[in-house]
Amino acid sequence: MRLNVILKKLDRIVAWILALVFLAMMISGYISVKGFPRGKHYLNVFAYKLHIQLGLPLMLLFSIHFAINLKFALMRYGFKDSFALNLFCSSIALMLFLFIVYLDLH
Repeated sequence: MRLNVILKKLDRIVAWILALVFLAMMISGYISVKGFPRGKHYLNVFAYKLHIQLGLPLMLLFSIHFAINLKFALMRYGFKDSFALNLFCSSIALMLFLFIVYLDLH
């Protein structure tokens, strides 16, 4: 039971960080496409590099957020809180993240 309280707190922290990273990715993507005003080329390059680098952290945070909420959703539908449920949700998150890493590397 104590694990569920820790997971909920972790999920809140991850959700806020996920929102901030997503906002930074949106702003950097907009700047890299539209360009920074007054021809500041170095800021356009920085925005592009930032946009490229934020992909994996965004997917890692999303995978953690998804796994935690998948566990609580399955518990609402009647699955018993057990080690098997924790293992299942963790393996789904790990497979999702590894698939994203595989796509990022190729």
